[in-house]
Amino acid sequence: MGLTIIPRSATDDATLSSVPAAVASLPVGNLQLSDRGLVARWTATSVEVKANLPTPRRVGGVVLWRHKLTTAATWRVRIYDGVDFTGALQWDSAVTPAVPAKTLGDLDWGIDPLGAPIDGADYSYLTLPADVVCRSVRIDIVDAASTSIEIGRLFAGPLIRPEHGFAWDSELSWERETTRSRMAGGGLRVESTPPWRRLRLQLEWITDDERSAFANLLRDTGDSREMWLSARGGAGGRLEADHALLGVLATNAPLTRRQGFRHTLPIDIEEA
Repeated sequence: MGLTIIPRSATDDATLSSVPAAVASLPVGNLQLSDRGLVARWTATSVEVKANLPTPRRVGGVVLWRHKLTTAATWRVRIYDGVDFTGALQWDSAVTPAVPAKTLGDLDWGIDPLGAPIDGADYSYLTLPADVVCRSVRIDIVDAASTSIEIGRLFAGPLIRPEHGFAWDSELSWERETTRSRMAGGGLRVESTPPWRRLRLQLEWITDDERSAFANLLRDTGDSREMWLSARGGAGGRLEADHALLGVLATNAPLTRRQGFRHTLPIDIEEA
């Protein structure tokens, strides 16, 4: 699957509701807000989140970001072409594990069973074979191993899937704001913020057919709005998890025409 991008969320202005209702102080509407301090929370082991879109929208990927689901959790996404889950069922993911599994190389042999999920993975995402035009999205989440369900962000929208991947010299880093000072006794005092990821990629072969999608990304999303990026889709395990993030472009770099049919674009994205 390789590189996949959701350049904008189609559900940020949707009418959201849930069964059961979320905790009053942490409502379902928090799923539409970009703020690490805000979450939606339910005191239940299962929840149905419903999104009615104000107009027909394209959706090719669905992301739950910054959740606290356990390794036993599952989710299911259904997308309809009518409001309130009417009309044709455009896509059904079926019941799927919510936390990605470890690959053989990720396993702690002698401790982890085969197929063990990645501990601490705080996101779930699904991609469709192709974008569908829809008016409502239903997400069913079950986490029998927990007494509550907490999710920070819902991000669903159209996909950009370039035919060619990025150059081999990609960079992944964990960055912090760190302050260091020497104490009177000579010891070193270090204070730092929680880390965030930064991913740098170089797209060397954007075709003419793909150029307009990336131009729209730079114009409409740019370096001021969130986008979803998975650079190692299909790799599985920690490699895929480390290279998947909801973030904001650090710079709105230029889309450069190299040849009549080829364009290049550097992507520098910081985790939101």
